[in-house]
Amino acid sequence: MFQKDSRYFRLGLTLLTVIVLSTLFAVTLINIGTVFASVKSVLSIFSFVIYGLVFAYLMNPLMKLIEKLLRRLLSRSNLTERGLNKLCRIVGAIVSLLTFLAIIYGLLSMVIPQLLQSIQETFSPDNLQSYYVKITDWLTRQVKGTPMEDWLRENDPIKSVQDWLTRELDLFSTLGSAVTEVYGVAKVLFNMVVGLVAAMYLLLSKERFISQIKKIIVSVFKPRQADRIFEVGRLTNRSFGGFIVGKLIDSLIIGVISYIGMMILKLPYPLLSSAFIGITNIIPFFGPLIGIVIGGVLIVLQSPIQALTFLIFEIILQQVDGNIIGPRILGGRLGISDFWILVSITVFGSLFGFGGMLLGVPVFTVLYTLISEAVNRALHKKNLSKKTTDYYDIETVADLAKNEKDPEEAAVFYSGDTYDPDDDFEYSEFDDEADA
Repeated sequence: MFQKDSRYFRLGLTLLTVIVLSTLFAVTLINIGTVFASVKSVLSIFSFVIYGLVFAYLMNPLMKLIEKLLRRLLSRSNLTERGLNKLCRIVGAIVSLLTFLAIIYGLLSMVIPQLLQSIQETFSPDNLQSYYVKITDWLTRQVKGTPMEDWLRENDPIKSVQDWLTRELDLFSTLGSAVTEVYGVAKVLFNMVVGLVAAMYLLLSKERFISQIKKIIVSVFKPRQADRIFEVGRLTNRSFGGFIVGKLIDSLIIGVISYIGMMILKLPYPLLSSAFIGITNIIPFFGPLIGIVIGGVLIVLQSPIQALTFLIFEIILQQVDGNIIGPRILGGRLGISDFWILVSITVFGSLFGFGGMLLGVPVFTVLYTLISEAVNRALHKKNLSKKTTDYYDIETVADLAKNEKDPEEAAVFYSGDTYDPDDDFEYSEFDDEADA
């Protein structure tokens, strides 16, 4: 019988662990759809917690600013340090909550009345009759002189579509779907309300919650591993905080500029279209396109010429945003190429919907940075260059040393010996240059 500290016991335990993990990984890949469905079900149960974390994260910068201002105003008061901190925290949390609710109310009060008005105007009897005449005339011109002309003369295509919809749509199934949708909307609203309450608790006691998380990490992991987790946490906070807050400010500016421009150009639905432009602009890459399409569809029903004007104006505005406004607010590029932005939005959007499209870029930025750091550490241990440009023209690894300025280093490396870097060489484990 093997002893627990014997070599063969450890080898067998390692093999068993590898086999079990490989089996679990294979089963997960085979049933990837079921796994994601299960994850979504679990997340839906704790959706109010997720809403609370998101709301608290968005309100936290404003709360910190208010706390800082209050401390300056009340610095000479007779309050104790503990009382001053408690007062500033409560006032900051309440003001940030009221500001957050006011922004949501303002957006809804702008969008919903305009949306209802546009729907009412678009589907009014007079407009529907006008659309019917335009579509019929266009079809008549297109099929003139073709075998379809006789069929179109004998049949009404619009009426055929109406009859098909009447046959295919079941009243009871439609009512059932409507009830399901209403229940889903009510559930989301309830979770959001509970999430706001949870956000207040998180804001009021954020230091305590963060300390508890750190306490658990330190108790479970070794000091070096815990420090690494803390570093990753700070990196994630910088990536998410800078991206989300910057994107919100950028989208607000773009929405306001779009509204002013549409008012100057006298385009229809300026408030509604600008609201869509601002909201969808939060999503990188695809967002501006979605907003332009929605606004263009609303305007083209009124005037195709004005829709073309709107399209040209918004394209120019997006170019200004992408090259001037966005880089100023977000601090330049995100650190990843447009290709990886496209990949992150597509993949995370497919998995998690709108939230995935919004958070896919900062999540991928964190993963990209961590992988780059791991690659740079591995290259540093091998005494190889971390610059991507040094790898453009190499055919063998030895070519890296040949490109170095020091010929003695190249000779040592090419001979297969280990090269010892200079004593004054400094290496940062978290190098800002993430170009691996």
